[in-house]
Amino acid sequence: MPDTRALNMEKRRERILQQARKMLAGGGLDALNLRDLAQVSGITVPTIYNLIGNKSEVLKAVVMGAFAAFEAELDSKLPRPAADMPALMSTTLTAIIAKDEDAYRATALAGDRLENNPLDPHDYGFKHAPMRQYATMMCHNALDEGLLRGKIHIDVLVDLMISNHQMAFRDWAHRVISLEELGKKSLRGFYIALAADATEDYRDSVVAKQKEL
Repeated sequence: MPDTRALNMEKRRERILQQARKMLAGGGLDALNLRDLAQVSGITVPTIYNLIGNKSEVLKAVVMGAFAAFEAELDSKLPRPAADMPALMSTTLTAIIAKDEDAYRATALAGDRLENNPLDPHDYGFKHAPMRQYATMMCHNALDEGLLRGKIHIDVLVDLMISNHQMAFRDWAHRVISLEELGKKSLRGFYIALAADATEDYRDSVVAKQKEL
């Protein structure tokens, strides 16, 4: 028999996070405060503390929820050949963001702002997105499948991929580029890194895919 109390707590927690996403989308990190969040969620401030925590913990829950959505969607499409992974990661990310672009943009900017606060750094934001673990898995699989030569350490390839991806992601978050351009730039970064260690046949394939972008 389901635990009714636990289910109700989870529903209230999700309602809080849903309203937090709306507040972030509407006014950014400064617009998110627990008093207003409690009011629009139909609960009290102590309830927010009990279910989630302070403002920082609320934001972390929103950010981690975004990461979890990406992981769940991508995991549902795996396993796939390594050659398919760059496009799969890129299209999965942009498809999720497209569902509520303003909320994801505001969440990304807020997480990045806290993560890079030298006085009070937090362990979430751009630097801790799950894209790195999937890029690492892709490179290991590509090596096993004979697509990479193994001359360049996988960590170096992944660092290059994630560096390019994060630059594109920040440009999107700051409205420098569109969501479509984010997908293309991120994908191009994956291909550039893979080409650096690709076997001859795979390099030709990667170069051809880059030209299509």
